[in-house]
Amino acid sequence: MIHSPWQPISASRLELGEGLRMLDGVVHWVDLLRGELYSWTPGSGQKGALLRTFDAPLGFVEKAPDGRLIGAVGTGLSWLRDDGPAVEIAAPGLDSTRHRVNDGCFAPDGSCWFGTMVHDGSTPEGRVWRWDPETGHVTSILSGLDIPNGPIFLPEIQAMLIGDTVAGQILSTSTVPGSSVELFTKVDGGSPDGMHVARDGCLWNAVWGGNRLDVYGPGDRSPKPVALPVSQPTSVVLTADPDPLVIVTSASVGLAAPAELDGFTLAAPLSELQL
Repeated sequence: MIHSPWQPISASRLELGEGLRMLDGVVHWVDLLRGELYSWTPGSGQKGALLRTFDAPLGFVEKAPDGRLIGAVGTGLSWLRDDGPAVEIAAPGLDSTRHRVNDGCFAPDGSCWFGTMVHDGSTPEGRVWRWDPETGHVTSILSGLDIPNGPIFLPEIQAMLIGDTVAGQILSTSTVPGSSVELFTKVDGGSPDGMHVARDGCLWNAVWGGNRLDVYGPGDRSPKPVALPVSQPTSVVLTADPDPLVIVTSASVGLAAPAELDGFTLAAPLSELQL
């Protein structure tokens, strides 16, 4: 039996739910490995609906500053047109049989930073790339991270945070070119995955393998854990309601015996969580 506060908003178990985004008040997420895009309207009384399916991994979908819908597809970025097939706009030149996209997001300057990783079991080779929409150039920004995850930007201090998932740490770097990479915090009892900064400045991190979210107050490096009924949470986002909904995606991939909610996308009112 499913108990409150966490309730499933996806209709079925996903392989690798990821990439939560709020787009015009509607919650969007992906099943990364299946290349599927889903959406859910809070308060609708309906489960999430499948919007589109791609023939390649789909890491996230987000609106660019110019209003175009951009998706991390295959090994790069594509413009997801409503009136035709997706148009590739950023190609790092990677081999799709070995590499795939992972997570990413748009920076305050309108560029898009996204991660890629090895998916064929060969030697890890993760990178973070920056796509400049003005020039179309794709530049390698960070390397040496086996699985880069959950990049987010803190505009007030020109900083980016990114999860170094395999190493179990969150890193920080400035958006100023040539800046050094520093340790933000170590994550115990699991690995850092998708991140979100709420309106109150709190940093939310989905902890893969940890059955929880970690919540960091502004300027705080010691998180408050929020327990989850899934073992592999992957991304998190909060709605803009007075009592926000906390939305979490999760994965069932790699689990020999998934629990009841593993792989589902979940929602809970913030006021009902123990923080």
